[in-house]
Order: sequence, then C-alpha cells, then structure tokens
Amino acid sequence: MRRQRKADNLDPDQVAKLDGLDELWRLEPTWNRSYRRLLAYLAAGGTLDGPANRTGGDADPAFRPGTWLRKQAGARTDGKLTGQQTALLDALHPRAETVTG
Repeated sequence: MRRQRKADNLDPDQVAKLDGLDELWRLEPTWNRSYRRLLAYLAAGGTLDGPANRTGGDADPAFRPGTWLRKQAGARTDGKLTGQQTALLDALHPRAETVTG
C-alpha cells in the first residue's frame, strides 16, 4: 500500500482493487490509524463532549479523541488536510462539533 500511495500511474482497475481492500488506502498511515481509532471509540459508545484530553476508554487508553480532533481542525485551517480527510471529518460533523473542553 505504501508504494501504491506514492504511485501516480495506477490504472482504474488497480485503484478499484485497492479500494476494495481498504477504502482509506490513500490516506497517510498515521492519520488513517488515528481516524480508525476515533471510529472505534465512537462505535464503543464514546462521546465527543467533555474534556479534550479524555482517553479512548479501556480499549484504547492512550488515544485522546478530542485532542486529535482539535489537531485536525488546526490542520484544516492551515490547508494541510486532503479532500478525503476533510470529507471523512465532515461526515462526523454532528458529533465532532460537540467537542468541548
């Protein structure tokens, strides 16, 4: 996947196959992992209201969902997010806008 992310000569069939394996394959790996951690936290019943430094819960105590989302807001303001990253975060908007603390 790492080599494919950097390739600029993939044909549509190759892209479709990669999308079938992982629809987020184009995203930078660290961002991808954190986004998936956020989704897992939300799927486990986590909320985005409360202090920004709360943990990802018992399943992921090192993850700080509010802190990560605040970093993404700054990256968006600075124009450092891709269109796909922005769309994924916008899909969480009703939940993401409740981050407080």
